[in-house]
Amino acid sequence: MKPSKAITAALSTCLLILACAHALIAAPFIDPGSIQVTKILPPPPPPGSPESKMDMSYLKNSRAASTHEQIQLGIAASQDSVFDYSLTLGSWFNARVLPQTAALFTKVTKETDAAIDQAKKTFRHPRPETWKETGNPDLMDGYSYPSGHTTRAYVWAILLANAFPKEAKELHLQARQKAWYRVVLGRHFPSDIRAAKTYGRFLASDFLKSPEFQKPWKEACGEMRRVREASIPPRSFHP
Repeated sequence: MKPSKAITAALSTCLLILACAHALIAAPFIDPGSIQVTKILPPPPPPGSPESKMDMSYLKNSRAASTHEQIQLGIAASQDSVFDYSLTLGSWFNARVLPQTAALFTKVTKETDAAIDQAKKTFRHPRPETWKETGNPDLMDGYSYPSGHTTRAYVWAILLANAFPKEAKELHLQARQKAWYRVVLGRHFPSDIRAAKTYGRFLASDFLKSPEFQKPWKEACGEMRRVREASIPPRSFHP
């Protein structure tokens, strides 16, 4: 039995993504181990401090005001991927047709996650107890400061805004929405979100300044722009 065209196409896409990823393995874009986290982020609010009490109050009020729909959207957003930004950029923004872009963001995300892990272990700030109330799609508890989902959201949004400046406002709006869901779900305090926004901006800047990032980023931008242009239907001709 011959494999279907859909299966063949899917296998070809996977092989192409793997080939692109292999080409990117050699040199890291950034060195998460060299980041001096405490020079970038302030410590989280101490337990019992006015800031900590305000954090908890804001968290409880946000949870109380959240709707069922917002919670479901937040849970869906927890399974995060850079391709979530297809909501802003359009359905053309997907891994199937963007193998170079997918491979690059796989590496960006891996290095971002290493930087997030370093920051969380630096501060070792426990999550709010409310993180258990809506299930656990994150499959782990860990530390809360800074928010990992929010850090990734801002890294991705800032890099994509670099490629598509006209969509920068909308991309940042989606990043803020992804960040807000972390509070709505009770996974994070507002201070975790603020710190993650700062950290995401720092890491995105680090990527964009990295000489090792420049060539694959230029290639990924070219791929994204070609695919986007090809997805726009031609205008009808009216004589």
